[in-house]
Amino acid sequence: MNLILFFTYGVSLRMWDEKGLLDREVSLYQRLSKEGVKTTVITYGDEEDYAYRRKMPEIDIMPVYALTKKPATKICAFVHSLILPFILKDKIKGADIFKTNQMSGSWTAVIGKLLFGKKLIVRCGYEWFRFTQKLTPSLFRRWTVFAAEWLIYRAADRILLTSEGDRDFVSSRFKIPAGRISVSPNFIDTELFKPADSDVKKNHMLFIGRLTRQKNLFSLFDALKSSVWTLDMVGDGELKTTLAEYAERNNVKVNFLGRIANSRLPEVINQYPLFILPSYYEGNPKVLLEAMSCGRAVIGTNVEGIREIIDNKVNGILCETNAGSIKSAIEEVMHDNDLRGRLGIKARLFAEENCSIEATVKRELAVFKGLI
Repeated sequence: MNLILFFTYGVSLRMWDEKGLLDREVSLYQRLSKEGVKTTVITYGDEEDYAYRRKMPEIDIMPVYALTKKPATKICAFVHSLILPFILKDKIKGADIFKTNQMSGSWTAVIGKLLFGKKLIVRCGYEWFRFTQKLTPSLFRRWTVFAAEWLIYRAADRILLTSEGDRDFVSSRFKIPAGRISVSPNFIDTELFKPADSDVKKNHMLFIGRLTRQKNLFSLFDALKSSVWTLDMVGDGELKTTLAEYAERNNVKVNFLGRIANSRLPEVINQYPLFILPSYYEGNPKVLLEAMSCGRAVIGTNVEGIREIIDNKVNGILCETNAGSIKSAIEEVMHDNDLRGRLGIKARLFAEENCSIEATVKRELAVFKGLI
């Protein structure tokens, strides 16, 4: 079976690598190759993307800007993405299935489907319109995204979403039959992300993610004011400087560790008694699943995307988004070794049963076989 994977608009293998995501993102397609699925990735990279052939020989790499000249402006780049199926027709028309990595850029795959009559799988790691409603007040932006998704969902033969909440949202808002939607949580490598005997940092907790408003980090800092707890943060983002200044003014013990490659995260995660994700909203957060797979006790806010993963007081602790609730949850978990142990065992079990690569491969193969 030949699969064409269309990358997110504007994204290249080099970008994945620089963000520490490459190993995680390609592992599914490397595993699918053992089941007879040959994957070709269409990226928005240039000749530099070819260098990754040595790292992923099972996957064919087709960098758009190694094959055509990169447009000079944003509008030209967008128009270029619309005509890509015509430019690449000889290279993609022999595929059995087209699949998108995210919603952004899916229009290229839709046009390819219409040209060549291929089956199309549209994957959404997060529901684009749902997130746009939260991120921007611009009605023009919201309705542009809505219109794009309305067309793309209708062109798809199968839609892959990462949560039940997203499935219900798409089915009701876009009037898509439930039978065309499959739920497949984000996968993680449960053999890489597993419990390990490590020296645990006493009185420390871990956050991993982008330093943005979505993550509700000021409430987390308020929960930690003048406490004995130290917060170690992996990631980068627009709020780093502001957060550092806020922490200094409010006597919050925090260490900014910067970006760390995904392959190194298990070693880091296993050094902490607690992982915390205090977001206002999420899709299907991989970092939370990875921490659970490592058998860590986790705290997450009782919001969409997190409450579908954490079963309160079973495989983690749910709290509200305000500082008082976050503080109470931290105190409860950090002062109870037995509770952390019980939560960690159940968290690991949840990850193994729902998010392993093996479970994801089975779901993907079932979708493929249902289409051809």
